[in-house]
Amino acid sequence: MNRTIRVALAGAAMGLVLGGCTGSADEPEAKAKPATPQQQWVQALCKALEPTTAPVEPPSTSGTAAESQEAIVGFLRTLRDRLEAQATVLDDAGAPPEVDPASFDQAKESLASGAKTLQGVIKNLKSASSADADQMEATLLQVSESLAESSSYEGPLAELSASDEGLKKAFEDDETCASIMS
Repeated sequence: MNRTIRVALAGAAMGLVLGGCTGSADEPEAKAKPATPQQQWVQALCKALEPTTAPVEPPSTSGTAAESQEAIVGFLRTLRDRLEAQATVLDDAGAPPEVDPASFDQAKESLASGAKTLQGVIKNLKSASSADADQMEATLLQVSESLAESSSYEGPLAELSASDEGLKKAFEDDETCASIMS
């Protein structure tokens, strides 16, 4: 069963942690004030997003089934909370200037959808009996399948970058954004 747990965790870590929940805790060097409204928006957005991108360590699955279940649920809650925090940051930032607001709305929807998926996964995992190995294994396979659907999501910055070349360049040129996206 621990192998199944590790597979589920790998799916969670690959799909969601790489989807905007990684980054650097290093402070970027001070730069001159950005010249364009897009650069100013990008700089403020990435500075606000940075606290939500610190690495999250996958939980240990070496304990009992109940301990592993609890650790996985805690890990998934952390990921869900990070996606919700990122959605709040986007809401607070508002749509980027000079960019079609539909791409901004799509980035917010992707974060909300990811958080909703995680909430469903958490609910299913919590309802599984850790005493029933077959039920737990089946639940973990369902968890893995649910998370695999989200594994290609690269995060709100990548999604917004794809929508506009000027915005993409602003993200690439900002050190904080570049560290979040790497």
